[in-house]
Amino acid sequence: MSISPSAAIKTRLSWLDVSKGISILWIVFFHFFIAYAGERFPWPLKWTAVADFAAGCSSGSIGSFTICLLEGLTAAFFQRGSQPVGVFVVLSGFGLTYSLARYESPEGGWLTWYRRRLLRLLPMYWLAHLICLACLLLSLPLFKDPLDWRFALSFLGNRVVPAPVLFYYLVPAWWFFGLLVQLYLAFPFLYRIMRRLGPVRFLAACAFFTIFTRYLLQDMLQAHGNWSQGAFFGARLWEFAAGMVLAFYYRHHPGPAEEHFFSRRTLAAGIWLYILGTYSYQPMFTYTLTDAFVGIGLFIMTAHFSRRLEPLTRARSLLVYAGVYSYGLYLLHQPFVMFAGEHLRPYGMGIYVLSATLVVAGVTFITTVLEIWTNRFTEGLFTRLAAAGHPARLPKP
Repeated sequence: MSISPSAAIKTRLSWLDVSKGISILWIVFFHFFIAYAGERFPWPLKWTAVADFAAGCSSGSIGSFTICLLEGLTAAFFQRGSQPVGVFVVLSGFGLTYSLARYESPEGGWLTWYRRRLLRLLPMYWLAHLICLACLLLSLPLFKDPLDWRFALSFLGNRVVPAPVLFYYLVPAWWFFGLLVQLYLAFPFLYRIMRRLGPVRFLAACAFFTIFTRYLLQDMLQAHGNWSQGAFFGARLWEFAAGMVLAFYYRHHPGPAEEHFFSRRTLAAGIWLYILGTYSYQPMFTYTLTDAFVGIGLFIMTAHFSRRLEPLTRARSLLVYAGVYSYGLYLLHQPFVMFAGEHLRPYGMGIYVLSATLVVAGVTFITTVLEIWTNRFTEGLFTRLAAAGHPARLPKP
């Protein structure tokens, strides 16, 4: 029995879930590490500074020097755990576009599309708030922020205004939810523009808009840095548009898109983009390129690494598992892993890595169960409403 090229490509798109799994676990370990490390290591410990760090390790034996150097390399890796957020921005653009790229608009219209997307986002987001509220009322030492008016705004989905005091409120990782909601709201308009301009001109226009927006916010208006990080979606539009364009080509030209994206030339381009993005992080105009270069470059590198993991069936399955249920892990992990990280400070890096792995595995399992339960409850609720003659309809995944 033969398999069509498009079906084969769709089957191989599991690298998307592996990429999500790698990215979310890297983010979780980053939050764990910054709570554990304190002032133990220079921040950030750049790769170019590893030699200087190693020089400070040379006073002991060869064994202690090796351990010290390995700790420094481990710290440098964990410290970059905030960068995979850009991978999720690209993946979001890809995921929203891939299912629609052959059509002018979604089945049922854009209002139905909005409803389906919000019903996938909000229930788990609200559950995360209720869990945090219970912890606050029980006075558990998990949060640095008090329970105040910002909680109500956050519960309603506002993580943006006022950006200086709400962006990082309670669970700092939730700033990404505010960016995601903006991108979802803008997506129908972006999708129409892409179909009208074509993918190449659309990507160029989004790149220009992102650069101009970041320059306007940082240099001309001197706005709070949170606006450039994601409080305004335009500052991260380039990454999102890159995912949209890749999905467009995957839908319309699946074979060539697969071949070109996973070529050595594309991997080399991704590595160079990541390096340029890392070094562009300076208080000058080059900062307008930083997040896009790092996010797109790291997305390419992560995708290629995900494909290389195909022979490792068990490891790949675990990463797919983490990727499929990354949303619940993203919403709930931070206060708990940072609390655990602070209590591991008296111990060495080896004990930290082992303990962190066990804690992250436990948190991943619990959040996965909660996400599965929440999705089933939501779908069951709408099924019952539909059966009772309610105008609501069961949202598609």
